[in-house]
Amino acid sequence: MNIKQIRYFVAVFQDGSLSAAAKEQYVTVQAVSKAIADLERELKNELFVRESRGVHPTPFGKAFYAKAEPVLRDFDELEAFAHNRRAEGVSSLRLGLCTPPFYGHEQARASIASFIGKGMNIEASVSLETGSRGASALHAGRLDALIMVGLFNHPEFDCITIGKVMPGVVMARAHPLAQKKTVTLADIRPYPVAVSEHFDTFNESIVSVYRSRGVDIRFCPTTPERFDAFVTKENGLSFAVGIPALGQLHPGTDMKLIAPEDAVAIPICMVSLKNNKAPAYLALERWLINERMLMGADPVKRFVSATVAARQKK
Repeated sequence: MNIKQIRYFVAVFQDGSLSAAAKEQYVTVQAVSKAIADLERELKNELFVRESRGVHPTPFGKAFYAKAEPVLRDFDELEAFAHNRRAEGVSSLRLGLCTPPFYGHEQARASIASFIGKGMNIEASVSLETGSRGASALHAGRLDALIMVGLFNHPEFDCITIGKVMPGVVMARAHPLAQKKTVTLADIRPYPVAVSEHFDTFNESIVSVYRSRGVDIRFCPTTPERFDAFVTKENGLSFAVGIPALGQLHPGTDMKLIAPEDAVAIPICMVSLKNNKAPAYLALERWLINERMLMGADPVKRFVSATVAARQKK
């Protein structure tokens, strides 16, 4: 049994005629007749009753069609997918993750690349970028898209939301708030909150969202070099996305989610050039749309679930 026999059988079943099926498939009637006869011989059952005015299916033929038609449809979709991929020349995808460096970011980037690469069946890589450096890499063609926490509004770029996460607060394990399950803005106010000049002024980050709401929080510019002292010696805090699957964000710290009454959902966005989009990005965008439509959940949630499941297997 092969796909050509299945295709000819489905055509004959739908057209009710060997000649009509042959015309539809651009082959001779003899080729269709032989394929059906070979298939019947292999199945040891007749599929059609031949009559002078055409053919009609046997009970076995009807049952076989019910199985064969969806198989052929799935095969055609798979073939179209492969053809489109070859036509686009997409074999790899280069993404930039715009976030301050954090402990274990190598593993997080590898997890993101693995999740997207397996989903799209291509080679994916994820580099760590600042906002401005990532934008320059997009312009230069070194990256196909950027993953950002928060919206990015710029006339030269498109920004689509692929999911949303609730914000959390990173703190030292010895911090006075470390025993709480969640923290409120009132809990946070007595302590300094880190601000990164490379990230919190580039797009609508967690810090910028809370700043725009006029909350009474003491924001303090902090560099990666002095972050350890800021957290451990100054009881400093840092906003972060509440995705435990990304792992520990800094040695000796924990992350607490912001209490529901004060939490603001933060979008995770995919950023690309408005013009001259890379073929790899267009393929990624279609995959993201399919993930949302077919799976009933945004890709960020599916990534978290897949990452947690992978770690549990280890």
